Amino acid sequence: MGEPLSPSVEEKTVEPMLIAGVRMKGYYAECGKGFARIGRSMGRLICGPPFCLHYDTEYKQRDADFEACMPVKEVRDIEGISVRELPGGRCVSLLHEGPYEELVSSYARIRDYVNSKGYQTSIPSREIYLKGPGMIFKGNPTKYLTEIQMMVEER
Repeated sequence: MGEPLSPSVEEKTVEPMLIAGVRMKGYYAECGKGFARIGRSMGRLICGPPFCLHYDTEYKQRDADFEACMPVKEVRDIEGISVRELPGGRCVSLLHEGPYEELVSSYARIRDYVNSKGYQTSIPSREIYLKGPGMIFKGNPTKYLTEIQMMVEER
C-alpha cells in the first residue's frame, strides 16, 4: 500500500456568510480562547465549523494578528464579539491533513500555485478547522483536517 495522494490545490467560489469573530494578537494556539468566548455567547446560533482569519502576510511566531470565528445564524450585539458578513468570492483552497505545526508546508504549496497562476491574494486568509482536537479528548493530530483558503483575483 503506497503513500496517500497529497491533496491538490483547488479553485472555488465561497459564498458570503454571517460570522461571529474575536480579533486577537498573540500566539496562534490562543485561538481556542476566542472560540470558547463565541461558544459561550452565541451557543445555538453557531452553524458551522470554527475557523481563523489571518491578517498577517506571513507566519508570525508570537505577535500574530488573527480572528477566531464561527458561522452564525443571526446577528446579536455582544460586547467584544464582531458579528458581521464575511464577503464571499473566488479562492484557492487546499485541504491539509495533519498537525497544525505542519500547516506551513501546505501554505507553501498554495503560495506556489497562486504565484504560478499570477493571482493577487487578499488578506485575511482563512483556516477552517474541519476536524481537530475535541473539547474532552485531544484526538490524533495526524488526523486533523484543516482547509486553507486564500481569496484571489487575477492581476
